[in-house]
Amino acid sequence: MFYEWKHSISADYFTLERGSNLSFPPHIHHSFEIITVTAGEMQVTAGGKQYLLTPGYGVLVFPNQIHALTTQQGSAHRLCIFSPQLVSVFANARAGMWPENALFRLPPSLAEQLFALTPESNRYRIKGVLYSICGLFDEATVYREGELGEDEALLFEIFAFIERNFDKDCSLDALCAALAYSYAYLSKYFKRAVGQSYHSYVNQYRVREVCDRLDNTADSILKISEECGFRALRSMNRNFKEQTGMTPAEYRKRKH
Repeated sequence: MFYEWKHSISADYFTLERGSNLSFPPHIHHSFEIITVTAGEMQVTAGGKQYLLTPGYGVLVFPNQIHALTTQQGSAHRLCIFSPQLVSVFANARAGMWPENALFRLPPSLAEQLFALTPESNRYRIKGVLYSICGLFDEATVYREGELGEDEALLFEIFAFIERNFDKDCSLDALCAALAYSYAYLSKYFKRAVGQSYHSYVNQYRVREVCDRLDNTADSILKISEECGFRALRSMNRNFKEQTGMTPAEYRKRKH
């Protein structure tokens, strides 16, 4: 399980995605997410419950809900991820709550309005469509308290530490000092909660940051490596190739 910080940065974050045969491991972020399929079916886990998603329906994932997507036989999906600030009245009214049932009927006309938008669309138009969907959802569901458990709260603290410190000392020793936990406890806890070692996750996070900079800047690979917390270019190259199957130079050349 991992935290998608990129969906938590901007107050007007709004993105759309289309694709096929999507499977995505358990993750969390601070945004709402609407998941739909136009063909086939997808198993969606959200808030500890499982839903079989078929055409004509949607699943609305609330901020900070652990969720995962699994396609077994084949599916074509469309999803939208958006900041709570874009529907602030709805988000504030339901703050601290999660839906008992995240599956709802999404009329084709409303789905088409949503996926006709782009991140560059007029903000009032985006808000209008999102509020229409949230209003439809709100009328059809009941809610329960959505407080984070103690384990989840600690995981949030760890992810926040990595996000703040990935470009400098982000070692497990530094984390233990910051959170006042023992090395052995945090090491075992993180491996159990996320499914990989703390060190491996930090390197994975740093490689994602390297990819973002390779995609969006003309900075040298050495500069990017240093800015993403790798102590040596050799270490960055090794981790990058392990995770992407290519060198940073090959990645940048292919992308551009």
